[in-house]
Amino acid sequence: MHMHPPGRQPIRQAAHAAVLELLNATESGRGYPDRLTGELFRKTSFSDAEKAAITETLYGILRHRARLDHIIEHSSRAVPAALPPRALNILRLAAYQALFGLASQAGIINSTVALSARDRNLGGFLKRTVEAVFRNRDSVRFPDREIAPLEFISLYHSHPAWIVGKWLHELGDAEAVESLCSANNLAPPLTIRANPHRTTVRNLRKLLLDEGYPSAPLEFSPYGIAVEKKDGIFKTHAFARGLFEVQDEGSQLITMLCGAKSGELVIDACAGNGGKSLFLSGLMGNRGTVLASDLHAAKLGNLRRRAARGGASNISTADVTALMEYTSKADCVLIDAPCSGMGVFRRNPDSKWRLREEDISELGAKQHDLLHRYSRLVKPGGRLVYATCTISRDENENTVERFLAEKPEFSLIPAIEINASLFRDFTDSRGYFRSFPHIHGTDGFFGAVMKRQAHDVR
Repeated sequence: MHMHPPGRQPIRQAAHAAVLELLNATESGRGYPDRLTGELFRKTSFSDAEKAAITETLYGILRHRARLDHIIEHSSRAVPAALPPRALNILRLAAYQALFGLASQAGIINSTVALSARDRNLGGFLKRTVEAVFRNRDSVRFPDREIAPLEFISLYHSHPAWIVGKWLHELGDAEAVESLCSANNLAPPLTIRANPHRTTVRNLRKLLLDEGYPSAPLEFSPYGIAVEKKDGIFKTHAFARGLFEVQDEGSQLITMLCGAKSGELVIDACAGNGGKSLFLSGLMGNRGTVLASDLHAAKLGNLRRRAARGGASNISTADVTALMEYTSKADCVLIDAPCSGMGVFRRNPDSKWRLREEDISELGAKQHDLLHRYSRLVKPGGRLVYATCTISRDENENTVERFLAEKPEFSLIPAIEINASLFRDFTDSRGYFRSFPHIHGTDGFFGAVMKRQAHDVR
């Protein structure tokens, strides 16, 4: 099966070498690709076009890794599992360029030879393998989609078999799972959120256009826009003035699922760097209090700096111990729980190869503990919002249903009741919030809104 090129320009040899080193570092666990590319671009001079090409190529290989390995193995004599990691990554780079890129066959082969120059014994083998990929790539067969959907989806759409099997079991629809995995392999748009303290979507779009950044409103979030160009967006006057923050549309919707109102005490118990805390402040019009907490003090420091830039004056921060002083006082508690991240594979394609099946049960135990710990902060009549960025029943529905069985003073509120027009397309048959990359074009989020009874059950 042949893949059509995405329409970008070929990159020079120095950039090919950079991709290879980034891929080696990512695959060996020396860092995450976003941080590794950031470090590379700070210390090495590349043009904006080269930076974009390096990033696209690195992430493209990570997204399509299993498909590339299958094509390499079945179009040549190479056995990917038996190759040294660097040699395998050279072949993945060549195969990706052959199947997606605009470089000529001669250019890709020459690049392969140059990258393998340090190992003469492998150089000839790698050259012959790339030549075989070019000859045979269109005749490579994949498992039958109808007879073996798990094997087909796993290889053709490059997802670990255990994840595909899990989704086939939970979603119960092979076509939906294939659509989900296919969507995970598309580069996500740059979505930003207008800061309600400082501007409107209409005004922000005009200001960004004046700075050379065309945009379009998002389909669901009334505060979000998609920006066509990414390079230099954080150097704009609009960003310096605190007019926007980068935030996926699904994440924006989860924040609005809290139903935060002016004058309330809203606790963001797992705030991280504070993207949702900042939006909560904007939705509340700086009236009331947003109390943000996280295990990592550095993240809370980053939140305070962002809040100052964006004019979010009603945000306070507290460590986990201090948070317990607010037992039974919060109008709303948001638990944006640590999770497996299976809803954000399109942004973090490396994570699908690092994630282990046994991680799910470990995360479920941690999520269960967080729900019990922070539910104490909700006052009678208040709301508890549990959210993840994963597509995993063990971390989502099962976790919530276990909690509700153990804490009868809480009951589920259908997401649509928080805002009928906003959440109509996101409320499933049981009342949970669900967003999917292949359905909504957002990251994959789960949300459950629970209300504590005004008088606890005895």
